Amino acid sequence: MSDAMRVILDCDTKNEIDDQLAIAYALGSPELDVLGVVSVQNTTASGVASVDVYTEEARLVADLCGRPDLPCLPGARAPMETPSTPVGSAGLDFIVEHAQIAPLTLLATGPITDVASLVLQRPDLVERVHVVWAGAFPDEATWNRFRLGELNARADIAAWRALYSSDIRLTLLPGWPAIARVAVPWRDYSAQLRDLGGELSEFLATIIEEYSASRSSWWLGSEEAQRHKILWDVVNVAILRNPAWVTLEHRDLPTLDAAGAPDYSRPARSADVCVDVDERAIIDDLWTVLESFATGRSPVVGPANA
Repeated sequence: MSDAMRVILDCDTKNEIDDQLAIAYALGSPELDVLGVVSVQNTTASGVASVDVYTEEARLVADLCGRPDLPCLPGARAPMETPSTPVGSAGLDFIVEHAQIAPLTLLATGPITDVASLVLQRPDLVERVHVVWAGAFPDEATWNRFRLGELNARADIAAWRALYSSDIRLTLLPGWPAIARVAVPWRDYSAQLRDLGGELSEFLATIIEEYSASRSSWWLGSEEAQRHKILWDVVNVAILRNPAWVTLEHRDLPTLDAAGAPDYSRPARSADVCVDVDERAIIDDLWTVLESFATGRSPVVGPANA
């Protein structure tokens, strides 16, 4: 896989169900050389044992994808105490090791603790790493509307501030408004997964049903929202499969205070920010990759790289 893009996933797997789909999507993409999965803390969502739960789930998904050899390591166990105090871990050591070998892409789908810790601990490696983060906001209006709903940034504000103060190459994939359209009717989708057959499909169908059914009991959104599950984190993989599916704009990112409130009049840095997606193409491509696992066919190469 010498021509494949070197990738490490940094996930809060089992916080929801989209990390599991993103791991499978990446492992079924032959143009990606997935080096491992690091599990980052999300104590806000899952408590002090979050990393243990997430690492176990990542291991399960990798095994179901036929990759028992894939390293699945624990990352930071707790949020950063300040924007200048990195959190060490086996996962961070793994990222450092592979960044020293050659440039790599970090697909960050949870809180940004491990990435910020890398920036602080090894600033000499910043130029060798591209971070694609599912988090934060594209603009002030979106922050005003969804600020309490965006958990990846809120679960480690100190790390978020450290990231925005860094020079690391950053592609930002905020959940709203564009990526929220990458959604499927969860009852139909889980039934279709079961029809595919295979252990991976059965597992994914089960977790989609369990998560979505439990959410429906307390979700305060519209009836339409209750019928659909947003597949947030798969976009991190889709942008590598075919960059044309994700429209980016280079934008200023705000200075953040200790509570995570942004000041857009004082830019901290700039980054490429997702402003639109081709949701149909992404959903269809994910299905094609999941189908390849179930049927035993060779995984397909992303259209942009075919």
